[in-house]
Amino acid sequence: MTKPEKSGTESPEVMKRRLRLALRQARTDADISQKAAASELVWSVSKIVRIEQGTVPVAPTDVRAMLHLYKVTDEARVDDLVELAKQAREDKGWAEYEDILQPATRELVGSEPAAKVVYQYEPAIVPGLFQTQDYGRALLHVLGLSEADVERRLEARLKRQRLLEATLRPDFNIVIGQAALVRPVGGKDVMIEQISRLLELSKEPGVNLWLLPFSAGAHRAMGSAFTILQFEDPELKDLLYLENAERVSVSRDEKHDISQYLELYVELQKLADDAGSFEDLVASVVRPVYAPQSN
Repeated sequence: MTKPEKSGTESPEVMKRRLRLALRQARTDADISQKAAASELVWSVSKIVRIEQGTVPVAPTDVRAMLHLYKVTDEARVDDLVELAKQAREDKGWAEYEDILQPATRELVGSEPAAKVVYQYEPAIVPGLFQTQDYGRALLHVLGLSEADVERRLEARLKRQRLLEATLRPDFNIVIGQAALVRPVGGKDVMIEQISRLLELSKEPGVNLWLLPFSAGAHRAMGSAFTILQFEDPELKDLLYLENAERVSVSRDEKHDISQYLELYVELQKLADDAGSFEDLVASVVRPVYAPQSN
């Protein structure tokens, strides 16, 4: 199998972000304040603010009006941004799952297809992108959800996992804690299937998995799951996604925080790498947990 090319796919979430960043930059370059822009366009200041924050969809006609005010005269650039607005409005993307996915999670999964590289550390569970249906179902049942909600969340997960089948996709660099693989979520058979799935994925080009065993000792990220997305498009800032039992969050503007987590990821990957290959560690510290008991 040949290595997939870098992702050029853009979800509606990514298109909206590129559009709002471009509009904000155009206003800044024109040296026009939000208040002055609103006055000239006969809009409320809050409309400008919401557009630049990406909290409201932008009509193509509004995009043209804003770019005209900001004196953007490159017709190709104007046409590109207007088309971006059209596409972002026509495809709802992950908005159809807003009843079950938090905004931060929708931003993460909506941004993944456009990423160049994904760095992730997951200490306690198998990352959602790599979960089997039975493993995911067992996890969701623990949350006390109705059967209908469980199936809807699994439907969203399957949609997300289509990225693994795409020709254009990011490189995945994932460190998984030993606890995620030795905790019998759903029982022995479910875990054996899940582990086989991970081993299968680990052999695919662009999918790099590490197992961080208990024997690696204490480290700075115990209990703290995080994901970093990096993009080839210079208009898209790195994304940091943090998840714990209480909440999830996304950050793009805190360069220092993102840099610190990237350094932390490098530390964790080195610890895991020093312990051995993913396949060897699965064989030595995970497989025995589910091996048949000898008489």
